[in-house]
Amino acid sequence: PDVIPKYAPDSVIGRIGGEGGGAVAGGAVAAGGGGGITMAEVAKHNTKTDCWVVVNGEVLDVTSFLGEHPGGELAILTFAGRDATEEFNMIH
Repeated sequence: PDVIPKYAPDSVIGRIGGEGGGAVAGGAVAAGGGGGITMAEVAKHNTKTDCWVVVNGEVLDVTSFLGEHPGGELAILTFAGRDATEEFNMIH
């Protein structure tokens, strides 16, 4: 349950939110949006050099963590740009 704060505390960049407020520009959450990050925005970040996933409603930029992941990069890259909550909670 405390895996993310323990091993990748700097990866949390925001939360999933409804209608697109809080848009992301250049990897930083825009101020004042209030609505969070959309799944459409998360879906754009689906490569080894730009990898975001969603876990329990939190948006994580795990690009710099890929090489450190004990289960290997592919375990995360499989869910790049997607909601990995179910798989993450099953394993961790």
